[in-house]
Amino acid sequence: MKPEFDIRKILLSYIGYKGLPYPGAFFGMLKSRAGKLPEYEMNAPASGFQEFTNKGTRLYKQDHLGRWYFMPVTLISDGKEYEIPEAVLSITGKKTIIETPMVGRKGSVKELINIDDYKVSIAGYVQSTDGSYPEDAIIKIRELFNINQSVELVSALTDLIFDDEDKVVITDIAFPSTPGVEDGQIIKIECITDKPFELIIE
Repeated sequence: MKPEFDIRKILLSYIGYKGLPYPGAFFGMLKSRAGKLPEYEMNAPASGFQEFTNKGTRLYKQDHLGRWYFMPVTLISDGKEYEIPEAVLSITGKKTIIETPMVGRKGSVKELINIDDYKVSIAGYVQSTDGSYPEDAIIKIRELFNINQSVELVSALTDLIFDDEDKVVITDIAFPSTPGVEDGQIIKIECITDKPFELIIE
């Protein structure tokens, strides 16, 4: 008898997020040959739903099995697109501020220096369709990491936060172990934003 594993609990231990039934579903339909069957089905969005953002980025999409999911995440380089399967994306911003203590008074004077690069974290799960280990998908992700230049990151959330010409540089990538799972692999990608600058020499 094969041992059974709850894929969502495995993912929760790595990325701190547990999937919920649609809308907002995440990894809910994933299963391995050693795992349990899905506990619920993902239904199509209600009629009249907003399929695209105001900037034209897709909010909802169907996977190869016809299941709907929310906010696809795609990386683009040299005209080639790669969508991170079952992606969860988070963005962190920070400001660099110099604080000068006030003599004889409480508090300090805050001098805003600049807004730092945004940090972007992407977690996803690649899975084969035939029960084998997803080698091709992992190779594609590795090729993205090997690119020594900024790439375009497309998602509904980045539409709202990034400036129009902002791209990202992939700084870290991880393939955590997934004990007992034969046909899937967790992936974690860390990026920072990269703004275009024009150098003028006089």
